[in-house]
Amino acid sequence: MRDSKINVDDLDIRYPAGAARAWLAWLMPAIFFLYEFMIRVIPAVLEKPLQQEFEADASQVGLSMSFYYYAYGPMQLVVGILLDRFGARKPLSIAALVCGLGAVAFGLSGSISGLAFGRFLMGFGSAFAYVGTVYIATIWFPRRRIALISGITISLGMLGAITAESTLQFLVDATRWQNMMFGFGAAGVLLGVMLFMVVPRRPSWFHEDIMASHASCNVERPGALACIREVFTNRQTIVLGLITGLIYLPLGTFAALWGFRYLNTVLHVSQEASGAMVSMIFVGLALGGPAVGWLSDRLGRRKPILVVGSLLGIVATCTLLLLQPGHPVILMVNLFLLGLVVGVLVVAFPMAMDQNPCFARGTALTFVNLTQMVFAGIGQWVVGVLLDLGAGRGDGSHTRAAAEDAFNSGDFRTAFLILPIAMFVAFLLTFLVREATPVDDAGVPEVP
Repeated sequence: MRDSKINVDDLDIRYPAGAARAWLAWLMPAIFFLYEFMIRVIPAVLEKPLQQEFEADASQVGLSMSFYYYAYGPMQLVVGILLDRFGARKPLSIAALVCGLGAVAFGLSGSISGLAFGRFLMGFGSAFAYVGTVYIATIWFPRRRIALISGITISLGMLGAITAESTLQFLVDATRWQNMMFGFGAAGVLLGVMLFMVVPRRPSWFHEDIMASHASCNVERPGALACIREVFTNRQTIVLGLITGLIYLPLGTFAALWGFRYLNTVLHVSQEASGAMVSMIFVGLALGGPAVGWLSDRLGRRKPILVVGSLLGIVATCTLLLLQPGHPVILMVNLFLLGLVVGVLVVAFPMAMDQNPCFARGTALTFVNLTQMVFAGIGQWVVGVLLDLGAGRGDGSHTRAAAEDAFNSGDFRTAFLILPIAMFVAFLLTFLVREATPVDDAGVPEVP
């Protein structure tokens, strides 16, 4: 067979089985990531209707929606182990089915706890989408293109987010939100079937690459514990995880849940225009992800991207908190910049893989993704708690009113102080990061 003749030493600079097969292998998992991002940001559209229908306060809604991340985050370690051990086809197929089941459970729920269960299932399945797509790219694409492919994958996910933010409000107004969730459930089932049909098995030369890595590390057949130990004892990987979690907070807390209400209350943006405004974050991420990936691959360096990105993040988040109503152009530009800032995280994934041996790449990749999701889940809940403390002073008397006008501008600005603080801490942590290895003449980091 053709793939058995691939020279492992050439995997840095060539498509092992041709460009066409590489793009086909990547496409369906990338569509799954688009779908996953749509269901991730659904709470931004449903937050107010859910508060009204279930008579819940902001902290309850924030906590129930954050269960998506509480499943997504910890599952990252399991995802990495499954990908390293079984490949991507079966795990991705099952994951899409679980997402669909979660959407149906969400639509059928009659309580806040039911909503949390549905979000948990959606987060459980979604945990496989981005990492599985990038994992497939590491097999079928040249290694020197991985940051670029990571960025392009992010762009496709942002297309899903932009679509969700700008059009799902129309669906909510036109029909019951439960019907919309049932539609997402059917789409998840269809995706599961298509993923099983389209995603190829891992080729033999990839197993040879893994075996070569095992030999270099004096490990014959490392299991799950060996992968986890390798990643968790690597201080560079830990620092990268903290940085990505902090920089991701604007997307996880503002764009994915509270952004609509912030723009309505603080900057007096209409409900109809809020979706388009918030989607500027995803536009920035969609354009910035591939650009950052290309620049990083071109330069052969990752660290400067994180340093500059976190510094810009301080500027963008401070501007968001200080901006006054009546400046829509500045607001759109600032939200776009915030998306560009989050886009720098595409370099963290290849950095994490470069810091670890081949057999633990999937685990390293998912660890970085884990920290993003855990920070996002905690951030959604913390913002809700701070809003409740500001509006009701913690006495629980504003449960229903919170869905309308209990929160004022000061409440939101105080709650979102966590964003510039997070960016500043991330900026400090970037100085602890080092480039993984010397870069060869082709601009390719050499995997240790």
